Amino acid sequence: MEKRIIIAGGTGFIGSYLKTRFLELGFEVLVVSRDGGDVTWIHEDLVDALERASVVINLAGATINCRHTYQNKALILQSRIDTTNAIGQALLSCKRVPSLWVNASASAVYIPSLSKEMTESETELADGFLADVVKQWEYTFFSYYLQDTRQIALRTSVVLGGDGGALETLMKLTQYGLGGIQGSGQQLISWIHVEDYFRILFFLIDQSSLSGVVNCSAPQPSSNKVFMQTLRNVLRVPIGIPAPSFGIKIGARLIGTEPELILDSCNMVPQKLIDSGFEFKYPELKNALEDLVF
Repeated sequence: MEKRIIIAGGTGFIGSYLKTRFLELGFEVLVVSRDGGDVTWIHEDLVDALERASVVINLAGATINCRHTYQNKALILQSRIDTTNAIGQALLSCKRVPSLWVNASASAVYIPSLSKEMTESETELADGFLADVVKQWEYTFFSYYLQDTRQIALRTSVVLGGDGGALETLMKLTQYGLGGIQGSGQQLISWIHVEDYFRILFFLIDQSSLSGVVNCSAPQPSSNKVFMQTLRNVLRVPIGIPAPSFGIKIGARLIGTEPELILDSCNMVPQKLIDSGFEFKYPELKNALEDLVF
């Protein structure tokens, strides 16, 4: 296998981590970005880069951590559709295509649940804006039939990393004494350590039998109550003031985000990875947080 990987939208904390780890393993990595990347989104540039690659990983898309106004909704959806189409059209123009195309997707497509585990075989999917984004995103992705390129839509949960993302915010709140339960505390959080996110991608490159939708999360979701308690223990912060649902809704408006990102339950399980024998380095929340915090 040629060790050349294209990461589209690879300038965020996840993309930067992936680039570093793949480089450490001897891969050549090219980042597609409008600013500061190795490859532009111009069609001819993409074609040239993709023809020289073995894997393309598309992480591109505007953040959902904002107020879901009409303008922001349009940007969230269109940024995902446009970048997926750009890669798909470039692949159709390639004389030699990568063997694998991994497109980011999201757990928001699943119905919020406290009891029912959401695996890749789940057919009863959620409604609402974010779920519809995922459905249109994946529809666009799988509308490209590429005979020589395996396609995986990686439905990803909350990625925990030490240099950005949700954990950085939660750590600050906890250190200020605000790391109590949020809402009822019963809602589940599906999460994944950023190192396991990388290891899953590396695993998928080698597992030619895996394609279609793949859930990307640790095997056991955590309740918000347990998550925040574990984080307080790891940070050695004895007290965490709880935030009731109405406070979350008010606070979300003040900081410019949506309360559902905190209050909705996500009970996603990576059944395909488990069945394929993938071994998580951080299957337990406590060990994952200890590694990232210290």
